[in-house]
Amino acid sequence: MSAARALSTGLAPGRRFDAIIPFVVLASVLMLVVPLPAMLIDLLMIISIASGVVIMMLTMYIRKALDFSIFPSLILFTTLFRLFLNVATTRSILSKGEAGHVVDTFAHFVTGGNAVVGLVIFIIIVIVNFVVITHGAQRIGEVAARFTLDALPGKQLSVDADLNAGIITEQEARARRKELEQEAEYFGAMDGAGRFVQRDAMAGIILILVNIGAGFVIGMMQLGMEAGEALKHFTQLTVGDGLVANIPAILISTATGIMVTKAASEDTVGTAIVRQLTSQWRALAISAGFMFFISLVPGMPKLLLWGVSAGLAYVALMQKRSEEGGGELAEASAAAGAGAAPAGPGAAAPASPGAPADAALSPEQRAKENLKQLLSVDLLELEIGYGLIPLVDASQGGDLLERINNLRKQVAISLGFIVPPLRIRDNITLRPGEYNLKIKGSVVARGELLMDRYLAMNPMGEEASLEGVKVREPAFGIDAWWITPDQRARAEMAGFTVVDSATVLTTHVTELIRNHAHELLTRQAVQELLDLLKERMPALVSELIPDRLGAGDVQRVLQLLLKEKVSIRNLGLILETLSDYAPTSRDPEVLGEYVRLALGRQIVADYADPEGGLTVITLDPRIEERVAGSLQTTTTGVIPVLPPPYLSKLVENSTKLVQQAAAMGLTPVFLVSPRIRPYLRKLLEKLFKGVVVLSYGEIAGEVELKTLGTVENPDAKPA
Repeated sequence: MSAARALSTGLAPGRRFDAIIPFVVLASVLMLVVPLPAMLIDLLMIISIASGVVIMMLTMYIRKALDFSIFPSLILFTTLFRLFLNVATTRSILSKGEAGHVVDTFAHFVTGGNAVVGLVIFIIIVIVNFVVITHGAQRIGEVAARFTLDALPGKQLSVDADLNAGIITEQEARARRKELEQEAEYFGAMDGAGRFVQRDAMAGIILILVNIGAGFVIGMMQLGMEAGEALKHFTQLTVGDGLVANIPAILISTATGIMVTKAASEDTVGTAIVRQLTSQWRALAISAGFMFFISLVPGMPKLLLWGVSAGLAYVALMQKRSEEGGGELAEASAAAGAGAAPAGPGAAAPASPGAPADAALSPEQRAKENLKQLLSVDLLELEIGYGLIPLVDASQGGDLLERINNLRKQVAISLGFIVPPLRIRDNITLRPGEYNLKIKGSVVARGELLMDRYLAMNPMGEEASLEGVKVREPAFGIDAWWITPDQRARAEMAGFTVVDSATVLTTHVTELIRNHAHELLTRQAVQELLDLLKERMPALVSELIPDRLGAGDVQRVLQLLLKEKVSIRNLGLILETLSDYAPTSRDPEVLGEYVRLALGRQIVADYADPEGGLTVITLDPRIEERVAGSLQTTTTGVIPVLPPPYLSKLVENSTKLVQQAAAMGLTPVFLVSPRIRPYLRKLLEKLFKGVVVLSYGEIAGEVELKTLGTVENPDAKPA
């Protein structure tokens, strides 16, 4: 009811005045041709003064220029109204020798009955209005319009950046773009409207000359007045008319100046003046001392100066106490929030101490910060369609952020480094359920979810089918079906694994991180790991870095390990090995092989069965000899270059054993000699996804080897 009442009270008057305003404008035009009685002229004079007062007061209390967007049109209407009223009063003065009580009061009471004084006051008012107020407002309007239009592209980029960053919604982005367009149109209109005010002041000067000259002639020739009497009478009436017309004119000129300077602050004019003038207590204290010093000059009004000095000193004292109290409050708030951390990987990082709050930044500074954000590329990013927003919105029951946070903890334990935060953005160009996973700004994986369904998969890979939408599971590429909730129980009873959309997405992110961990290990991340290890093993880190290897060399070795899903959590052992062999070689691949030998027990444990056994695929020794003899150095490192027929036959022979291992639910593990392991892996990883290549030196003595088969030599002749 209250909302309906508010709408009715706010819109009904608008509908009624919608028909009245055009009628009033047309009626004002009649003042040019229809003589008006003195009483109606008085009413119109009062309306003119009241409109000027109301408009200027409104400009003092609005917070944004667009809150009074009709102001340029009001300038036009009020200027035309005053000019038409000037014509009506001129007709009345010249034809009847009077123009109502308002003009007469200003002609005699305000000027003290002295036409010369009144004329001087009028000329001063017109000059001040024309030379100072209207000219300054017009110039500011021109500059504001130009800078507003120049800044428009940057502001629009800022809106797009905030939208892409997920800071604002699409509806908010549209509203902000609309506001930018309205702001540009407003300042453009104000640039033109300021010229109405300036020309109005010029018209006032011309009208007073015409009225005095014409009145002098009419008084002598038509009304039979003496020259002195005619000059005095019509000068007083003209001055009175000019003063009445210029009071609202100067008020609206002042309002124009306020409006075109309003963009620098979002507070009301009164609030901004008081707050900013009293913001620096030291300046107020110095001013108070200066005023007291002036009071010591002989002849100065000491009591008045002492009163002003005391007032400034009091305000300075109050402001100082306020700042001290605010500083204590800020320190307490900082202490209370020091332990706070972002709720999830997509949360914003806390501001650094001493950094200005975003609300305190000027529009130009905010635009610059947003442009800087456009230049940055996130290491790990998730783009989602608008239909997936409930997954990340806690108010709608979404727990994806919490899942990603837990995922980062698990990866830190299993791989040994901290995964960078996952930046989550909504992308309106994607389909509602679609998502993209990006690394360093490039899409590396994508998928699509059905929020109202569950994904059913057969983990054994057997031939099976369900009623639903058949797809490929995004993380592992197996057949899957999107089924309705009422089919879930039946699918689970049939042996299918059934998961919700959030689990599908989390699993996909997990596999992406594991498969691309080497790309996510930046040099900065390596340096942070070294700094952390240095707190526990300072001698080890100091011995290796920077005398034997640099942080970049260590990074390349760690990336090689992560690329083969070898955990680098045991960083101390890794650095010890690097320190031992760095004097003999700085080749990352060679150093990586030495590290793998040291981590052999850890590496094998990831692929061993519960009894500690390891099922492997071996190569015919002649294959190893052929691979070792085909090594060539290229821009991408050392790789084996085999003849196509030989390579084709090698792939054919290996595929049989790889498929056999997969059918048994095992990871295909090739066991080769240490000298060709890194080079053969480069060849096999392009042929078989997820293949593992180990060397004999990595196998500890207690591991029981089980040979699944040996890859036959492609050159061998069939028996």
